[in-house]
Amino acid sequence: MSEIIAIDKSIHQDIKIKSNPTLLQSKNKHFSALVVHEFVAASQEFPIVFIKDSETGQFKAIALLGLKPQENLFYDETAWQATYKPEALTLYPFLLSQSEKDDSGVLCFDNSSPLLNKIDGEALFDSNKHPTSWLSAQAERVVQYVEKGYATQNFIKILLDKDLLSPQTLNLTLENHDEYSLNGLYGIDEKKLDALSDESFCELRKTGALSAIYASLLSMQRIHHLARLKIARTA
Repeated sequence: MSEIIAIDKSIHQDIKIKSNPTLLQSKNKHFSALVVHEFVAASQEFPIVFIKDSETGQFKAIALLGLKPQENLFYDETAWQATYKPEALTLYPFLLSQSEKDDSGVLCFDNSSPLLNKIDGEALFDSNKHPTSWLSAQAERVVQYVEKGYATQNFIKILLDKDLLSPQTLNLTLENHDEYSLNGLYGIDEKKLDALSDESFCELRKTGALSAIYASLLSMQRIHHLARLKIARTA
């Protein structure tokens, strides 16, 4: 379980963060969050779909990493098995805790992460307890990612307003006859997209949403890549 705490110079002066080339925290995760800015690059590697929070009703864009829960077909103990790494995974163990009253935020990290230690890696603070340039850079990346998250929610709102998200069930039969069924997913409905009026389609173009929409649609071909990875793992 994650233990999210605020970074404190008086407590964490000696903490270092190891490099994380394998994205080890994703080992047992079958999806990763995505922001809309990643869709084109991520579509070359992963199927891009959407899930809906059962409590809040909010939709989130994700990259599928496996064919069943707790399965990441791109994780390997020696190296990440894809050219692209979802930004949400590369930010680990950092995240921003935001105030509900205003736009302020506090940089936090997962205190239970195996990346934390006092010997190897990048230091958080210098000998004067000032944030290192590395920590400042990570904080900036986290803030930028949060801003990208707002843009992603705006993109999803556009899809919902145009009624372009539909429930999908992905049924897959592998060459070895194993069968998988992925439920609870939503995808961009290509038929509804094609049926939009010229005016509505032009609205999508003006918002800049079309490249992400088509990237998501094309990414569904990567389901077959997941199938190949699964067969290779079970061979």
